[in-house]
Amino acid sequence: MNFKRLERILLTSLLILSLCCCSNTTPNTHKAPNNTHISTDSGNNSGVMAIYDKEKSIKENIIAYIKKMTLEEKVGQMIMAEKDFITAQDVKTYSIGSVFAQGGSAPEENNPDGWRKMICTYKNAAKESRLSIPLLFAVDAVHGNNNMKDTVIYPHNIALGATRNGKLAREIGAAVADELNSIGVDWTFSPCVAVSNDIRWGRDYECFSETSDLVTMMSTPFITALQEKGIIACAKHYVADGAVEFGSGMNGLLDRGNTNISTEELKDKYISVYKDAVKAGVKSIMVSYSSVKGRKNHSERDLIEYKLKQDIGFQGVVISDYEGVEYLDGNSLYVKIANAVNAGIDVLMEGKRWKESYKCLLEAASEKRQDINMDRIDEAVFRILRVKMESDKFDEKGDRTNKDYDIRQNSNIQIAEQAVKESLVLLKNKKNILPLKKSAKVAVVGPASNNIGVQCGGWTKTWQGGLDVGDKRWMGGTTILDGFKEMADEGRGVIITDPAKIKDADVVVAVLGEHPYAEGRGDEKTLGLSEGLAFSENAHTLKIAYESKKPVVVIIVSGRPRIITSEINKWDALVEAWLPGTEGGAVAPVIYGDNCNFKGRLPVSWPKSAEQLPITIEKLDNNEEYDALFQYGFSLKYSN
Repeated sequence: MNFKRLERILLTSLLILSLCCCSNTTPNTHKAPNNTHISTDSGNNSGVMAIYDKEKSIKENIIAYIKKMTLEEKVGQMIMAEKDFITAQDVKTYSIGSVFAQGGSAPEENNPDGWRKMICTYKNAAKESRLSIPLLFAVDAVHGNNNMKDTVIYPHNIALGATRNGKLAREIGAAVADELNSIGVDWTFSPCVAVSNDIRWGRDYECFSETSDLVTMMSTPFITALQEKGIIACAKHYVADGAVEFGSGMNGLLDRGNTNISTEELKDKYISVYKDAVKAGVKSIMVSYSSVKGRKNHSERDLIEYKLKQDIGFQGVVISDYEGVEYLDGNSLYVKIANAVNAGIDVLMEGKRWKESYKCLLEAASEKRQDINMDRIDEAVFRILRVKMESDKFDEKGDRTNKDYDIRQNSNIQIAEQAVKESLVLLKNKKNILPLKKSAKVAVVGPASNNIGVQCGGWTKTWQGGLDVGDKRWMGGTTILDGFKEMADEGRGVIITDPAKIKDADVVVAVLGEHPYAEGRGDEKTLGLSEGLAFSENAHTLKIAYESKKPVVVIIVSGRPRIITSEINKWDALVEAWLPGTEGGAVAPVIYGDNCNFKGRLPVSWPKSAEQLPITIEKLDNNEEYDALFQYGFSLKYSN
């Protein structure tokens, strides 16, 4: 957007030049003003202006708004604040463009009515601002509306990658969109389009695959489904967050680390998935905490402005990760924000320091300082308003709230069950021990056999997830054990859960698992089967299974492969169930072959040892040694 200098001066003349001193905010030789005054004119109800005209084009409407907006209002649109740190009055006063609920953040009444009431409060406040620009409310709905308790939680992305079913991804996206719409959410920070390079990374389960082709196959239908229903999708985390080097991240591990790859590999393997997402019409892209060749992505103009916006032609909104700007180099928040916005970030996702970020951005763009050019501010606002208008947020039809929506309706449960069934990967089946007979006596034991929290993993009701405790379920749904009991009831079989009676069984099903985890906490060094984040009880479960002298079927519930080489020869069958979500009961029909066969194929390589890591199919392409325990794409099925 280019406006005459005189017009810029008129617009910015509303800014009181004495602003709050952002502590240590001086970039280079500039000095920060000492005083503060934030205009609250935008909060005057009598000044509400109806600018939007349905008869005009989106571009014409955006230009009309930008001409009327003060600098304060423009900066407000560029701020996204976490709901726990901002009030409805703040939204009105500062013309805030968006509010979000971080992982685990929910209203006091964590149910549909509670969410609708909270979101409506923020949106009504935005309507009362001077220009009445609609507010966007965002969440991390990464495998369902996962901040909501007792809703349907779908398998995590790694499991969906195993299905290789883009149509199924689209159905999940549509179901998630309907639920988000019903409570007033406008924007979800999904899908994750990271290409996994190292399964030790704690976000590996958020990745569809270690190959960019499979990531695109699964992510683009999901994006399309969300946005066809008015939910703004977000491809994340730009770029190459799945390619960071072990040892370069937090705590000497992976998360938020550095990738040191060639320009060609960066473009062909990691940027390519964003190019495909842009072709699919994705309206927002989130920048990664990580670095490329030692330079933080949040301040890399070459990556954001040139490669993403200019070369690829992305027309949507570029958003920072949560407080991602604060991790940049620089002696003050002011410097960090100026660098990030100048690099091409349009929206700053902030927590308790959102107001300080607002003031710093306002100061940097002021006529006095001009550390951020007004053209850059206008471009960011243009993008924000375009996304809002394209998503019908200025129109009455953009309100899709639905008080009658059932968050555990049968159609959604059936989609989730189908995803569970299609994601299961059969890796070993000695002497065709599977499928089991419904009339058999089956011992079902192990720490992941009867725990919905384990099945869901991280990003479920809280950021890091949680466990069932006694009879108290972490989420509503069915467990793997529930499914076995249902199958046995149909065939008058017997399910044994008491370890003391395990020798009475015809076959032992050992269901092994991991503690729930998300980014940061989820990074591991060795990926042992009963150490680190894996349950220590896994070892005891296998011990009693071996002592029974009965055939042993192992089901692993995990967000990534674990090292099993020393144990697998003792197993008669092995099934990887990933993190199936709330509908764990759908595992059993496939184990029993109840009109089901295995369809899943490995979306990542399964290593023999930790010393091989990182290992991907790319090694084979590069004529390097690729000695995986199970190769990428491996699977077995029941014979005809």
